[in-house]
Amino acid sequence: MMDKIKMVIISLVVFFVMAGVVYAQPKGERRKEGDVPKASILKELNLTTEQNTLLEANREAQREESIRMHSAMKEKMAKLQEELKNSAVTRAAIEPLANEIKGLQSQLIEHRVNGIFAVKEILTPEQFVKFQQLIEEHKEAKDGRSQQRREKNEGISWRQQKQN
Repeated sequence: MMDKIKMVIISLVVFFVMAGVVYAQPKGERRKEGDVPKASILKELNLTTEQNTLLEANREAQREESIRMHSAMKEKMAKLQEELKNSAVTRAAIEPLANEIKGLQSQLIEHRVNGIFAVKEILTPEQFVKFQQLIEEHKEAKDGRSQQRREKNEGISWRQQKQN
């Protein structure tokens, strides 16, 4: 009995030590299998220091604005869903909210296009072509992993998937 308790305690200690090692890794080193780290994409493009700085500033600005826009969109969509639950609501009553959502969607598309053109201005034409290829390869790999997960989960109810 005492040997079993010692074994359990030793196993727990080893587990927590190993868990600490895994989570102590720098954030950039912990990534999903198959993910292409941003650094490797940028390295393959052979960027100048100036290009690297400009891309990072652009990425941060794009990210902040995207977060703001998606947050506003989520808020408006939740409001719309709530309004639609009301049995007395009319189309005319929700029309302004629906128009706001359409406007935000339009802004999101414009923001994305502007971001692409900003990157295009920073990179040389050759770098931009290479960048697009790397992004497409990354997307295909990600889609492949998603397909594998779908096939793996085939036959499992959506409630079971949600619990997993």
